[in-house]
Amino acid sequence: MPSFHYLSKISTISNAPLLVMLHGYSSNEGDLFSFASLIPDDYHVVSLQAPLSLDVGYAWFPIHFEENMERWTLPAESQQAIDYVTSFLTYYTEKNNVDSDNITLLGFSQGAMLSYSVGISNNNVSAIAALSGYLDPRVVLFVNAKKEIYISHGKQDMVVPYEWAEQSVKLLNRKGYQPTFMSYQQGHEVNLENLNSLIEWLQRRL
Repeated sequence: MPSFHYLSKISTISNAPLLVMLHGYSSNEGDLFSFASLIPDDYHVVSLQAPLSLDVGYAWFPIHFEENMERWTLPAESQQAIDYVTSFLTYYTEKNNVDSDNITLLGFSQGAMLSYSVGISNNNVSAIAALSGYLDPRVVLFVNAKKEIYISHGKQDMVVPYEWAEQSVKLLNRKGYQPTFMSYQQGHEVNLENLNSLIEWLQRRL
């Protein structure tokens, strides 16, 4: 079992839905956790640190920054990251009073890509929130229209192009998913309007 480093906000209820945050490339577990206090208290919130140490921050797996979507991820390393997060979900749900069948993965950028990769095939993951990321076309899409998906993206994003998010929505729609897709006048970030929309979506899921 690998070692894990994370921050948590304990829910006010027992057997609470679990919200797991996955930060972006060259960031850390404190980034997304900075708005954990705004998330409804019924959620048990955990922000996990990625295992790969960089000169600045951490990463889930190495990436290429070419604009070609097909070369943005490295399959071998991304599989290691998928296994790492999946192991954490098992570890954490076994040790804490949370609902292991009601897990939401919330990821930003590279963390959003990983949220798709882990969440689509994991039956314990009931929802995915992908912020400023994209769905790798190589991910096998299981038909599960009940899995709720929230996607948000900035139209001025210069890191992960807005068009990639649109392609993700089309891929999901073709498999019967009905994602909530929100676009904003922002870059590679989460502005206040985006954050408020995300919080409202999480609230509706309770």
